[in-house]
Amino acid sequence: MNIMMILAIIADLLLAVLLTAVSGFILQGVNNTGAMMPEAALYVGFILLCIVASALAAILRKRQPLATIIAAIPLAVAALAMMLEGVVV
Repeated sequence: MNIMMILAIIADLLLAVLLTAVSGFILQGVNNTGAMMPEAALYVGFILLCIVASALAAILRKRQPLATIIAAIPLAVAALAMMLEGVVV
């Protein structure tokens, strides 16, 4: 496998672990209140995107450029979210 794809897959999985670890701080106990916020659904969707993108990239590893791009999508979305943090909110 391509070294960039391997690094992107590892970064995706570590990002999913990080997002899961800090979910209580970010969502501030949304499950305790009972109301489902749209932010919580988006947050869970992004965790699933990290996991699915890394699995799909591993499955499509013979198609190097496509697999590397798929593995880099969650990292690009996370970078975009960090850049737009002060602008949108």
